[in-house]
Amino acid sequence: MTDMTIDAAVGRTPFARPTVAVAATPAPTIPARAAAARPSTVWEKAKTALVTRTLGHRQLVTAPRLVIPFGDNGLAFRVSSFAAEAEQLALDPRVLVQPGDWRGNPAVGSRQLMGHANLVAQGDLLTQVEAAIDAKYGWRTSLAKAAHRLANGSAPYGNIVVLVTVFEPGPLALPPVG
Repeated sequence: MTDMTIDAAVGRTPFARPTVAVAATPAPTIPARAAAARPSTVWEKAKTALVTRTLGHRQLVTAPRLVIPFGDNGLAFRVSSFAAEAEQLALDPRVLVQPGDWRGNPAVGSRQLMGHANLVAQGDLLTQVEAAIDAKYGWRTSLAKAAHRLANGSAPYGNIVVLVTVFEPGPLALPPVG
């Protein structure tokens, strides 16, 4: 005869469950598929990132950026101190970010994520981010610098680093049953 008890983990369910002895199992390992879904690997694999910021009342502006992963749940990119984007991000740091392809279009299967931008204008971080972007993108960085010089003359290219902390949406809060 099976001993019938109510499982404490189930809590509110009135159904009885048979108790089963569980043998010791080794610690679970993270499958390769789950490891590939870490937030930082999304930005490692992204060719660009579409960064959407507010321009004014009910106006949004989206621009593709060359990005690198930063920390566990963030990304970093560079902007010019002469660009309006730097001033707008200083006033309102809320952004939407989305992985993109090499053309600056949203990557297939990606979605926009909320983020908070912090501007860093000096320090060791500038050279580290510059070196990481140059290593990841190679010749595309030189092309971006040349295009910037053509469009903006002697304005400095990428002398401000923008660090975006990305917020993953949490589970839906459902009302308690009962």
